[in-house]
Amino acid sequence: MQKPDKLYIENNVVDFELTKKIIGRLDSVDIEYVEDYKKIGFDKKFVDRANEDKDSLALGQKKGEVLKSIGRMQDGQYYLFHEMDCRYDCEYCYLQYYFQTKVPVIFVNRCEVIDRMKEVMQLHPKTYFHVGEICDSLAFDDLTDFSLELIELIKDNENSTIEFRTKSTNIDNLLSIDNPPPNIIPSWTMSPQIISETLEHKTPNFSERLKAAKACQDKGYTVGIRIDPIIIYEDWGNGYTQMVDQIMTTLDPKQIDYISLGSIKLHKLLVDVIRKRFPKSELLLGEIFPGEDGKYRYLKFQRVEVYKKIMSWIREYDSSIKVELSIESEDIKELVFS
Repeated sequence: MQKPDKLYIENNVVDFELTKKIIGRLDSVDIEYVEDYKKIGFDKKFVDRANEDKDSLALGQKKGEVLKSIGRMQDGQYYLFHEMDCRYDCEYCYLQYYFQTKVPVIFVNRCEVIDRMKEVMQLHPKTYFHVGEICDSLAFDDLTDFSLELIELIKDNENSTIEFRTKSTNIDNLLSIDNPPPNIIPSWTMSPQIISETLEHKTPNFSERLKAAKACQDKGYTVGIRIDPIIIYEDWGNGYTQMVDQIMTTLDPKQIDYISLGSIKLHKLLVDVIRKRFPKSELLLGEIFPGEDGKYRYLKFQRVEVYKKIMSWIREYDSSIKVELSIESEDIKELVFS
C-alpha cells in the first residue's frame, strides 16, 4: 500500500510496541514528534489542511472510551474507536467536518481496545463490533496487523461478530488466515465505476474492491456489500444496473451476509465543506433538500423509487438474499418492502 508522506508521533507514545512496529514498516519516512495530534495542521487554512494532511499519518493515544454504543444500535453492538479519520478522500464523507485535525490517526494503545472488547463480550449474550465507522477498517492494516488480533480474539467465540467496513484492497492479512471463522465479515462499500473514479478520491475503484471481495470469498469469508451512498446522476440507472450485475455474477450470493442500501445524506456543515473543497461537485448539483433531521437528501419518493429498483435488480439474481436500508425512516422502509 502507498506509504504516508509524513509521520507524526505524539511524544507520549514513542515507546509503545505498535509505534515501533509502524516506524519499522515505514522505513525512511519523515517523522515529526508532537505534543498533541489534535493540533496538527492548525497553522494552515482549512482547505489546505484538508487537502494536504490526508497524505500524512499520526500515531497517538486514545483517551476516553475506545468502544461506543450508538443510540440507534441494538444492545450489544459497538463501534471501535481504534483509529480516527481516513486516508481516502470521498467528497460526501462526513469525517470532513467531524474532526478538527485532518490527519488520519492510529491509536497505538490497542491493548485497551482488546481488553474492553473482552469486557463487553462478557456483558452481552451476543456482541457485534463494527470496525470502520470513523476510519477505514483495513486501510492501515498492513502497518498494524489489527485484523489478525481481532480474528484471534473472536475465532473461538461464536456469539460475537466482527465486521470490517472498508473500501480498501489491503486484504493480505485476511487472506493469510486458513479456514477463516464465519463470524468475521469483511464488508465493502461499492459504487459504480464512474462514482468511485470521480467522487471517491484516493480509493481503490469499484473493480478493485470487487476483486478484493471475491478473493475473500474464495478464501472462505462471507462478505457484506454496502451500496451507500447511492448517488443519482444522469445515467444512474445504467451505472447501478451494471454494478449490481457485476457484483451478483462475480460473487457467490450464498457467501453474501447482507446488502445494505442507503442514499446521500449531507449535514449542513458537510455541505459547507463540500462547497469550499469541491465547488464543482456533482453532489451539490442534484436535487437534494433538508429533511426532518436537517440533513440534505433526495426527496422521499425518489429514494423509494431508487431503493425498489436496485432491490429488484438484486432479486433477479437471488430472491432470498438479505437486503436492508441504512439509516432510513420507518415509513420509507414500509414503502420499499411492502
